[in-house]
Amino acid sequence: MAGIRGADLDKLLTALREVDQPGTEDVRRQVLTAITKVVGGDIVAYQSIDPSTGRSEQVSVPDAWETTALEEAFSRHVPEHPLLRHFLRTGELEAARLSDVAGRRELRALGIYQEFYRPLGIAHQLVCRLTADLGVSTILVFNRSGSDFTDTELALTRLARPYLANLVATASAGAWFDSALAALEGVDDTAYGVVLLGPLGRIRVVNRSARLLLETYFRRPGREGGVLPDELDSWLVQQSLAPQPYVVTRGSRKLTVRLFKHDMSAALLLSETSTRTKPAAIAANLTARESDVLWLVNGGRTSAQAAQVLRISVRTVEKHLENVYRKLGVTSKAEAAERAFGRA
Repeated sequence: MAGIRGADLDKLLTALREVDQPGTEDVRRQVLTAITKVVGGDIVAYQSIDPSTGRSEQVSVPDAWETTALEEAFSRHVPEHPLLRHFLRTGELEAARLSDVAGRRELRALGIYQEFYRPLGIAHQLVCRLTADLGVSTILVFNRSGSDFTDTELALTRLARPYLANLVATASAGAWFDSALAALEGVDDTAYGVVLLGPLGRIRVVNRSARLLLETYFRRPGREGGVLPDELDSWLVQQSLAPQPYVVTRGSRKLTVRLFKHDMSAALLLSETSTRTKPAAIAANLTARESDVLWLVNGGRTSAQAAQVLRISVRTVEKHLENVYRKLGVTSKAEAAERAFGRA
């Protein structure tokens, strides 16, 4: 490639290979470690910034320069940053130097220079915009006090950008999924069922309420790592950009399944309603687990099957049933179901 020596390209490829298999280390530091072996600076930062509010988060090498006063000054003057204004105006993602968009006199007249860059001794800057999502830009910022960045350094940064941007996007998607899993664990006792889907509609994760509802409404409920019930699977493949809910009824109760898509990920939200305004299960203060046990065994599940669905022991299932009978003042599953759910 014109202007770039073979040795420079080899150095770039070697650096990128080091982040080809991201480990447990923060992806931001992995990116910084790799790119600074190719393009250096006095301060190099991986930064997420919202130009509309001035809010930003960053990881930098070195990181000892940060102070509250400098952070506040940067936040105040973000809207006037020449490179950020350039990126927002043009929509470009290619890396650019500060000297490419602002002259020295123009730069020194700005508050961001006087209150932020000048105290740090920064005279030159190269910014590589990796991603833009929800109005927040993720950028690599190279700062220097001495000489400006060369054309070769600019070209190498531009070559690295697509690869690093893909790496960051992949890591962000993984983080989003991990957060979803954590949230799923936190709401395992919610009245809503949640199913996270993998490729081609495979079931990745199911919370307790979803397992219960799938077992109740479908002959073949599916399990983690498997496929959805046939009815849901057929419905899923027919959904377009505006998904329609899937609805199924059992007596006085109705299950509604809604599909939520996010890029290449998808999730199902399951909710159940009843025509009875105040089920006896609520009036009798049955716990959520007691109601689950009664619902399953009344639907034809044995105590062992109910225990498997709820991931508890058979003895615990039997104990819950004893408590249900006592609270409802009945002696059989059929009587309990009629009192609690309005049908035997």
